[in-house]
Amino acid sequence: MTLRNNTVPLPLRDAVKQLLDHFAHNAWFVETYWPENVERVVMMITDVMSKCPPASSSHIFDVGCGNGYISYLFSILGYEVTATDAWELPERDQLFQKNSVQFFYSNFNEPTPFSGIQGEPFDVVLFGEVIEHILNHPQGLLSSMADVLKTNGMLVLTTPNPATIMNALRVLQGRHTLWGTQAFIEEKKIDNGRIICAGDIHNREYLTSELCNMLQSAGFCIDEVKFLGHGISQQQSPLKRFVKASRWMRRLMTTRPFGSNHYILAHKVLRSPVEG
Repeated sequence: MTLRNNTVPLPLRDAVKQLLDHFAHNAWFVETYWPENVERVVMMITDVMSKCPPASSSHIFDVGCGNGYISYLFSILGYEVTATDAWELPERDQLFQKNSVQFFYSNFNEPTPFSGIQGEPFDVVLFGEVIEHILNHPQGLLSSMADVLKTNGMLVLTTPNPATIMNALRVLQGRHTLWGTQAFIEEKKIDNGRIICAGDIHNREYLTSELCNMLQSAGFCIDEVKFLGHGISQQQSPLKRFVKASRWMRRLMTTRPFGSNHYILAHKVLRSPVEG
């Protein structure tokens, strides 16, 4: 998928242009990160827009917003956006001020990271490329998100898929056990009795069944599970770009053995008092 594709709404193309203009000074983001992640981001936005249009003044909660680019895109498209993450970034603050995105700090390893939220529950929660970084209680974090989401509200979750043929080959070659292992070895997880929220460590990657079980236990109903690979950037080798550009490989990357990422849509279900 590219932004020249006629299936991409014009407002989204305009929003992406504004985003890339803002990040024009950041060569890594524009030339590497964005081309490799654009399909995932466009899929997230088009799914949210189809189920929860901005005309309804929907309120989006971006959990683990990073540098804020997804929150910024949704705010340009007319959504009210609240974002949260475990560290402060002055550049992100400037970005959010441009479009009135609300931000608050939260450590996702704490028992109740969203206890300070006030007001109406959210219509949509975005949880992109975060759960693999959670050390303390991943299912507890999902339950916390359900607590601040409206009944039937939408959750979009993306996270790496470890059960691929390429990862199996890397394990056999002794080159892979889990992405981020070296960082896991070197970095502290607890400091002064407090669990650190380290965004550069994959503490755990999950099988599809594990993710679905966690979501259901946290109060969600699974609507759709997809798989997708990373896009093409000029920093990749010519051979890799050639293979990934082929139609057959693009089809394969939508299957579990070849798709490097999970893409899951779910909604919050109404629990009975007995279920808690």
